[in-house]
Amino acid sequence: MAAMRTNLYLIWCLAIATNLFAAPVEIVPPDLRGAVQPQVAVTPSGLIHVVFGKSNSLYHTTSRDGRTFPAPVKVGEIQKLALGMRRGPRVTATNERVLVTAISHADGNLHAWSSPDAGKTWKESPALNTTPNSAREGLQALAGDGRGLVVAAWLDLRTGGMDPWFRLSRDSGATWAPDARIYASPDGHVCECCAPNVAISSTGEIAASWRNWVGGSRDIYVATSRDGLLFSPPQKLGTGTWKLDGCPMDGGGLAFSPGGEWLAVWRRERTIFSSSLDNPDSTLATAAAQPIVAHLGKTPLLLWESNGALMLQRGSGEPACIARDAKAASIAGGATVAFAAWEANVNGLKTILLDSIR
Repeated sequence: MAAMRTNLYLIWCLAIATNLFAAPVEIVPPDLRGAVQPQVAVTPSGLIHVVFGKSNSLYHTTSRDGRTFPAPVKVGEIQKLALGMRRGPRVTATNERVLVTAISHADGNLHAWSSPDAGKTWKESPALNTTPNSAREGLQALAGDGRGLVVAAWLDLRTGGMDPWFRLSRDSGATWAPDARIYASPDGHVCECCAPNVAISSTGEIAASWRNWVGGSRDIYVATSRDGLLFSPPQKLGTGTWKLDGCPMDGGGLAFSPGGEWLAVWRRERTIFSSSLDNPDSTLATAAAQPIVAHLGKTPLLLWESNGALMLQRGSGEPACIARDAKAASIAGGATVAFAAWEANVNGLKTILLDSIR
């Protein structure tokens, strides 16, 4: 029944998207087609920031209304920029400062750039991983509270096995606390190719998630920190387990509600679920992958990929298709409007589309 329902949504995809959402806008000019892996952040004042990568360069553009975007500005260029399968630049912003991170497969470092003028000019700071070449897998996450508290997380190889590490800043990335390990698996490493996630609540609580590797099971775990120094023992998500001799390259998503409750979306085999502190797993869809989550006010917005389409579920409502031939979506929530960006195709070339959700 779930598969039949998903197919029905795909048939009605274009009609639903036309009726419920504004037409998405292409945010890159024709000369930058081929761009991939968009990420979105919104400041407390409502300024929208989007970053993406193309070849070895990462770019930034911004908008007040989500409809008009100036020509993207090159943030930086690094050798063998990590792109694809949830690799790529990340962004967070306050009203005063924008922070962008990206990983180089060449030097294996997590690079960071900041802008004091909404993305017009950029300055690179030292690598966030203090052990050179330890972030070479290229998988990272970045979150901010919009007021200066920022957390970067990444998969790190400095101990010999893959571990999730993090670094915290209280001034939008101007200075950073020492980097530290979030978790060490009893089996010596976590899943090697699934991106971690990090989120910050309105009260400053930090949550991190990653796909673990324990006894051959590749399940998603969540840990939290109230002081930004130590994380709690992790909580495994879901009542089942996924024994897998390989990596699904699907780390799911994580977000806090305005009330401070974390919500995770994740995949086991070809089914995606949501989990909270009090609800271990709630099935969202089958034949699905790459779920992400944000909040529109108090309502969760759950997005995922299914048969080449991008699906959206508002809270416990019915899923709706918002785009065909779409992948690698990113979403930034807000009190009255959220913004989603994704990879699309124009004339056979990758491009980035963005739409608002109200």
